[in-house]
Amino acid sequence: VWGDGAKGTWNFDVPSQFLSVSKETFGGWLGKKIWAGVVDDYYYLQGSVRGWSPISPASVQGQWQAKRLGGGPGEMGEAPWVQSTEEEDESGGKALAAAEEE
Repeated sequence: VWGDGAKGTWNFDVPSQFLSVSKETFGGWLGKKIWAGVVDDYYYLQGSVRGWSPISPASVQGQWQAKRLGGGPGEMGEAPWVQSTEEEDESGGKALAAAEEE
């Protein structure tokens, strides 16, 4: 699964549209990481990275985003994370303007 020779598995649950990919390092001695997320768009994926090791507890270690290759810009549309960022900026801007009026 991994280009660096690490072992891992992947699973796609069709009913829930949930994708998970795992990576073990040195037989699990240095821990494990799991990239997981819901597939709700044909061209874009996003999710979280969870992991643990023998000396650290399980925790969320970050977020990931991916784009399917091979689609044209008109066909793919805008990435969901770009859309949500603009919505947050717009609502933040409106809240700021309302606060300044008071």
